[in-house]
Amino acid sequence: MNAGVVLQDVIVALAVIASAVYVFRTRFPGTARRLRGWAAIRMIDSGSPSMSKLGRRLAPAARVQDGCGSCDGCETKR
Repeated sequence: MNAGVVLQDVIVALAVIASAVYVFRTRFPGTARRLRGWAAIRMIDSGSPSMSKLGRRLAPAARVQDGCGSCDGCETKR
C-alpha cells in the first residue's frame, strides 16, 4: 500500500474514535464517569508506579454532595 493512503486511514480512524468518545461523554456522562472510575481503580491497583500515577490522573473528581444530582452538582439545592 501507498504510505499516503495508510496515513490517511490512520487520521480518519483517529477522527472517528475522537468523535465517538465525545458523543459518549456528552450523551452518557454518568456511564462515562463510572467507566473512568473503574479503569482508574484497576490502574491504581496494578502495582506499577507509572500505572498508578496514570490512574490517579484518570480518576474522576469527587462529587459535590449538595447538588441536584443530575450532573456534577454545580447548582445548590433549593
